[in-house]
Amino acid sequence: MNPIHPDLAPLARAAKDFAREVRTTGKLQPAFLEALRKAVGHAGWLRPEHRVGDPTRYMRHLLYVDPDDDFVITAITWLPGQQSPVHGHYVWCAYGVAEGELTEELFRAPEHLLEPLGTRTMRAGDVADLDLGGPLYHRVSNRSANPLVTLHLYGVASGSITTGINRIFGDE
Repeated sequence: MNPIHPDLAPLARAAKDFAREVRTTGKLQPAFLEALRKAVGHAGWLRPEHRVGDPTRYMRHLLYVDPDDDFVITAITWLPGQQSPVHGHYVWCAYGVAEGELTEELFRAPEHLLEPLGTRTMRAGDVADLDLGGPLYHRVSNRSANPLVTLHLYGVASGSITTGINRIFGDE
């Protein structure tokens, strides 16, 4: 899966530092989110194949696997009308919008009841709040008439990318 696109290399270095610091000291690296902001703000890494979607559900494109399996970088393509289930994360997650417009609904689940916290719209260059695998949930959707591409980083080993990221509400 290596080498990485040169435009994403600073993000991968920042993610590596972030993963190490979170694991060893619990401290957050502000340079990580700044590197993500730069990557989604100047999406020269985005190729035509990253815009290919699946008509049945969002489509994940694996862009980079950390050599030590500390994290992965993916581009996710969302066709108009597609959305994720309400979910949280087992691992840390950071993402931003590379192209298009995203709607994110935020929830918490006291006593196993889903409680809405708010909805926000994000556009190209915007970065979501960092999720460290906590108790919050969200649903991501493309409510626009155009495709959406988001750039995601997950603190997960590549072998667990399909089962080790999303904590679907109601499945716990």
